[in-house]
Amino acid sequence: MAASMTGFGRSIKQTENVTVQVEIKTVNHRFIEYNMKLPQPFSHIDIEIRKRLGKYIKRGRVEVNATLSGSWHAPKELHIDWNLLDSYYQFIQQAGERYQLSSGLSVSDLLHIDEAVVVIEGSEEVGNLAGVLMEAVEDAAAKLLEMRLREGENLRSDLENHIASLHLLVEKAKKQASKAEIVYREKLEKKLKELAGDMIDDTRIAMEAAIIADKTDISEELARLASHIGQFAETLRSNGPVGRKLDFIIQEMNREANTIGSKGSDSDISSLVVEMKVMIEKLREQVQNLE
Repeated sequence: MAASMTGFGRSIKQTENVTVQVEIKTVNHRFIEYNMKLPQPFSHIDIEIRKRLGKYIKRGRVEVNATLSGSWHAPKELHIDWNLLDSYYQFIQQAGERYQLSSGLSVSDLLHIDEAVVVIEGSEEVGNLAGVLMEAVEDAAAKLLEMRLREGENLRSDLENHIASLHLLVEKAKKQASKAEIVYREKLEKKLKELAGDMIDDTRIAMEAAIIADKTDISEELARLASHIGQFAETLRSNGPVGRKLDFIIQEMNREANTIGSKGSDSDISSLVVEMKVMIEKLREQVQNLE
């Protein structure tokens, strides 16, 4: 099923002391882009959240906002990088000997080495809440997908109506093109006989008409446009993300419509081309919302 790139999902999970809320919002974007706001202790699960969301979202700008509320007081843990501290100590000792300096090094000095002495949240408590947070992400993503699919179905219905209208315009243009060729031949024959009288024969008239008809022939363009319409309808019914492919097909449709407009000399065909381009623009606007 076609999915819209616009959607919203919210999930709230409750533990004994903490409420975890996750909101996911998506809007149109050419590719996929993430913007995440996570509580500080959980910034490390950013990549895991992206992997989970990848099952639900293939394209769009994704905003994830996760919050914690309640009486959460995780125990602190002191993490010490002894190897780094040893390196610092050795450097200070060597620098003192090299330059005849008195180090005066104290434990307090070592505590100020941010990279080596770090206070972190209790890993067990963070791990438990991270699991709850991931459950909320999955739940919010499922609700988001449900909304995107529902919106996508509405878009698909509108697109099918527009593409059917465009198909009718192409069929009208085909019929009108056949009529226009006959009318043009008759006008040309009349004009030539008025100018040359009996000095020009039917063979010459047919030759002149064929030359002009070849320059103004739009049958190939109409055939290609009809083919693009068929591809569009087929792609729209396929599974998975279809927006970018449909956008490319629309570009090809617009190219053929422009060529038909430039070659066609019949006023009725020109009017049909204007209607075609209006319908193609409606398709383009709607397709911008599809994943």
